[in-house]
Amino acid sequence: MKLDINEVYHNYIVKIVVFALFTFKRQIKQPNVFKQSVIAFSNKRLPWKINLKIDTGEKLDKEDERELLLEELLNGVESDYLSIVTVTFTTPLKETTMNIDLKDENKYQEYLYL
Repeated sequence: MKLDINEVYHNYIVKIVVFALFTFKRQIKQPNVFKQSVIAFSNKRLPWKINLKIDTGEKLDKEDERELLLEELLNGVESDYLSIVTVTFTTPLKETTMNIDLKDENKYQEYLYL
């Protein structure tokens, strides 16, 4: 088994960032609050400066957002608005960019808890 300390750090940082995204996913309707919460959580738990950047996608105006929400509630139409988040950060090993689907928590549960 190859033991590379930078790879261990990298895996730890990735797990913390993914865990933070799912911890605060209820705040995604307010992208700025969501970003601040994830960054604050990560900074508290990581001794490294990782230059975390979070992109929640383009923000719709209030009217379009309201229509989309009504379609989801009344007609059961699924949309991926504000469900895919792109995170970019730098670990001691490499720079990482990940697209995380916040609606597919089961996929990431296996990664986080194994």
